[in-house]
Amino acid sequence: MSLLIIAALLYLGLALGFILVVDNLVGLVFRDPRAPVQRPSFDIGRPFAASQKLYRK
Repeated sequence: MSLLIIAALLYLGLALGFILVVDNLVGLVFRDPRAPVQRPSFDIGRPFAASQKLYRK
């Protein structure tokens, strides 16, 4: 009985993983042109430009 439960949980995990992979691949191919472009979480250009501005003053 426990083997059946383990097999069912593994099957559900693999199915959910497969769905997530396919969803991400579809999202890469069919992007929404109206969606705003997401910037990277850390952009080195902004702090660097601000520090240069402060240094010049």
